[in-house]
Amino acid sequence: PWVMKRFLALALSLLMIAGVNTAVADEASDRAATVDIIKVKFIPTLDEQRLSLLDLQKKLKPDANLYKQVTAVLADFDNNYAAIVNGLANVNQAIQPIIDLCEEEVEEFSNSIYQLNVMLKKATKTITCIRGKTTKKVTGLAPKCPAGYKKK
Repeated sequence: PWVMKRFLALALSLLMIAGVNTAVADEASDRAATVDIIKVKFIPTLDEQRLSLLDLQKKLKPDANLYKQVTAVLADFDNNYAAIVNGLANVNQAIQPIIDLCEEEVEEFSNSIYQLNVMLKKATKTITCIRGKTTKKVTGLAPKCPAGYKKK
């Protein structure tokens, strides 16, 4: 059943993107259908992006500069996400600016997440720790040797 719903939502969105008008009873139901399509198309992606940003924020916490950057991106994301959700809920809000905002933000935050991941990889360091004849490699933003080990 859910596969059929997704297929129907995808088919309807393709028809709307192609400019084919669907049969609707009135403007309010047309907006409601468009809102449903937008929710299916963009909200899951935005939710995944938010989770990625929260994960990056946690990983980048040891580096104050990178943490500040990811926190700023996350604050911008939250503001835009709220604007999208509030715009979808407001029946007096024109729908096309919301669609444009969704498309712009999904792309923008995808790029931001990519850039933050690149910065994370560049900032990650590996150290070697020794205790007697045992060695361990520790990787992280601010790696520290485990208790009893000394940095080589």
